[in-house]
Amino acid sequence: MKMPHELAIGDVYYSPLLLVIVLSLIATWVTVALLNKTRLSRLIAFPSISFIAIMLLYVVGIDHFFIQF
Repeated sequence: MKMPHELAIGDVYYSPLLLVIVLSLIATWVTVALLNKTRLSRLIAFPSISFIAIMLLYVVGIDHFFIQF
């Protein structure tokens, strides 16, 4: 299946990377909220670095399985 190299909204073209980053940021917020709700976040030593690491995992996963940029 041939994927487009740009995403078009109206007459403006966006990189698919922008969509991947937005989706991974939302997924990371949901994951962190679940970790806070289940109190597993207290086991994390560096929360800011963990947030970036979780987001990076989502970027790689979304890019590999759903939207290739």
